[in-house]
Amino acid sequence: MRILACHLLVAVGLQQPQPLLPRPVLKLIVEHPALTPYLHSEIAGRVPLVVSDHLLEPGVTPSTFGQPLRIVPDRELATKPHLRILSFDVYGARAKAVVDYRVEGVRAVFDLRRDSKGWWTVVDAKVTTHRRS
Repeated sequence: MRILACHLLVAVGLQQPQPLLPRPVLKLIVEHPALTPYLHSEIAGRVPLVVSDHLLEPGVTPSTFGQPLRIVPDRELATKPHLRILSFDVYGARAKAVVDYRVEGVRAVFDLRRDSKGWWTVVDAKVTTHRRS
C-alpha cells in the first residue's frame, strides 16, 4: 500500500501545469483571416470582442476592431458572446491552440511556431462549425 501511495504522489508531482496562452498569440488568433469572418463586428454587442480569461496569460491586452479586447473572468461570462481558449499545448518551439466562439458555432485550431527570438507565428489554422448551444 505504501508503494502505491508513493507512486501516486510521484505521478501527481510530475504533472506539468497547463501552459497559458500568451497575449501576443491571442492577438494573432483574433486577427487571423480564418477566424475574423465569424467575429461579426457589425453585430451589436460584438465590439469590443469579449474573451474569457480561461488559460490566458496575464499581460498587455491586444486590440481588434480598433478597441482593446475585453478580458472577462471565465466564471462571469455565462451565455454572453465570447471567445474562449479551450487548450494551449506547447511542444518545444511548436504549439497548438484551440479556441471556441460558441455564439457563431465555430471552433478553431491554430498550429503555431516560435522562432529563435521567442516570436510566435501561425503556420496553419482550421475552423470547424459545430452546433450552437
